[in-house]
Amino acid sequence: MVKIRLYFIFLLFFFLNACLPQGTIGKVVSEEEGKVILYLQPMPQEASRLRFSIDEIFAVRDDGLQIPLSLSIHELKGADLAGLQKRLASGLVPPGSYTGISIKVKKAFLQGEEGESSLLIPEEPVAIEHPFRLMRKTALTLFLSFKASESIALDGVRFIPAFSLAPSRKGLINFTGFVSNSDSNSITVFDKKIMQVIGTISTGRKPKGMALDQRRGRAYVAAFGDDAIEVIDLTEGKIIGRIALNFGDEPIDLALTPDGRTLVSVNYGSNTVSIIDAVSEFEVRKINVGERPVSAVVDTLGFKAYVMNSLSNSLSVVDLTQNVISVSIGVEGAPVRGAFNRSGDRLYVISTDSPYLTVIDPSRLIVAEKLRIGTGAVSIKFDTRTGLVLVGKKVEGGISVIAPFSLMLIDTIGIGGNATFMTIDGEENGLFVTLPDRRALWKVNLTSKRIMAEIEVGEGAYAVVVMGER
Repeated sequence: MVKIRLYFIFLLFFFLNACLPQGTIGKVVSEEEGKVILYLQPMPQEASRLRFSIDEIFAVRDDGLQIPLSLSIHELKGADLAGLQKRLASGLVPPGSYTGISIKVKKAFLQGEEGESSLLIPEEPVAIEHPFRLMRKTALTLFLSFKASESIALDGVRFIPAFSLAPSRKGLINFTGFVSNSDSNSITVFDKKIMQVIGTISTGRKPKGMALDQRRGRAYVAAFGDDAIEVIDLTEGKIIGRIALNFGDEPIDLALTPDGRTLVSVNYGSNTVSIIDAVSEFEVRKINVGERPVSAVVDTLGFKAYVMNSLSNSLSVVDLTQNVISVSIGVEGAPVRGAFNRSGDRLYVISTDSPYLTVIDPSRLIVAEKLRIGTGAVSIKFDTRTGLVLVGKKVEGGISVIAPFSLMLIDTIGIGGNATFMTIDGEENGLFVTLPDRRALWKVNLTSKRIMAEIEVGEGAYAVVVMGER
């Protein structure tokens, strides 16, 4: 009976393999692949009357083999994509040399005075040549531009899609931002001025929290799944170092002292924090804290780190001058994040299991006040320019604006998603918010409280840092 079952399984495998199109790979089998990410650049004005759908996109190897990419969107409407960059496709592909990509168009339509008319489309995929080489375990971002003026034949009835392909580019370092994507093992690099993706950095497994050292041009990212912290050179846009932690540490968040010399790693898996010399990239000491620590915030002088222990309902206060725990502060609910005010004499803490914003007095190390803000708080940021506290919500999908002196809720910024992480650009007074449910990063004007721009990032968007943040 077993032999008969194996025989039929073999026949089924043989049949399915024979049915695969010649010259394509339907499945990636190695864990050593790289990743290709394809972004569609904003559509030109000439494409406003055009609508077409894409059936398939392939990465074309130099031996002619075609590897399919997974489409994020299928229909492209010129009128809706003017000024918008869209994540078009992505996929794991074998390392090697490639001649470019090919695109199979399914349908095309042109809007006229009497309505929309169907266009004739090419039977074969359209080749877009742009040689590139993909290394193993790396991410390569390519940018596709549509040439509207060359895509409609003179007879007005045929669609001859014309595209150009360009590689990642290095933006001005002062305009650069980074988003860690925990589910796609990558960091999205973007230009904060034009709000467009400009590249991708491949990381270790499950990148989570980040810390930015603007003076040294370094960024640190916690590789949760690799028990390590990776060091990124911001000018080069690549990983230049790795700080190994212990097996099972699972670093989830990072905090840097104002002088950039001490890095605090919050280790969710081992209920510890690692005190790291950021200059030598060496772990100085590991300190036991409460259960399931999830984040840390360093005071304005860099003397103490406050660690949020989500299962202990407490904050562990770490003396960074002696590298010891000085005290533990009990709070209501499961504390997840905190933020200091401008003068450093108040620490605002949010908890997932409590409807209150807890205010800690750092000088006395006690809970000074509480404000009811509702449940579902997941992120917090203190705006040093206005003196307001911003609390991102998961349940309501908005950001609560709180006046700390009166401890009153004075406004709400509509987001429509889970505002997991926030940072503020001090140069443009813009709030950057990661929304993993939408796989997006939003930029909000803090004066008008309006959404300024949105860019599409990777799966599991987690933390965001930008040059010039405050």
